[in-house]
Amino acid sequence: MSLVCSSCGRIIESLPLQCGHSININSETKQWECTMGDCGSVTLENFLCENCCINKSILNIYDNYELLSVENEEFRLELDLLKRNIVQVNIFDTGFKYWVKFGEGKFNYGKGEIAGADIFVSCSHEIMDGILNGELDAKSEYLKGNIKLEGDLQFIVVYFDILNLALEINGEVRGD
Repeated sequence: MSLVCSSCGRIIESLPLQCGHSININSETKQWECTMGDCGSVTLENFLCENCCINKSILNIYDNYELLSVENEEFRLELDLLKRNIVQVNIFDTGFKYWVKFGEGKFNYGKGEIAGADIFVSCSHEIMDGILNGELDAKSEYLKGNIKLEGDLQFIVVYFDILNLALEINGEVRGD
């Protein structure tokens, strides 16, 4: 039996072995559930392939950071100090592209490509996931050759510092 990703339309023969995804049937609700947490309850009409689930997870993090820029004074004040920058990110192993605008008190993001980007970041989903979750240091990964960067190095460093600050503030808010 083949499943079709409800996001990209890709045919999924089976769950990827390399992924942490684990689909089980909840004995109480009798629904399929993904134990990764982002997929939640799924049906055969609503099933995400590994790439789309990864992309959704990345966007969920940025959605949280965008909300943080509105609700958290410390984060907003840091963003106020910065000139507006546009980052174009390419997650090359999934083919996923998204952009981030930060500075002048705002933090916004979107799917796809954007014109006028100042900074270009290209890496695998594993590297970006590690950076966004605080498990990897972007500067170290750049020096190892795991991240390709284009643009003003000063603003690239600021971009990753902003991501780290958002992660730190989220940890404080959650009590980590």
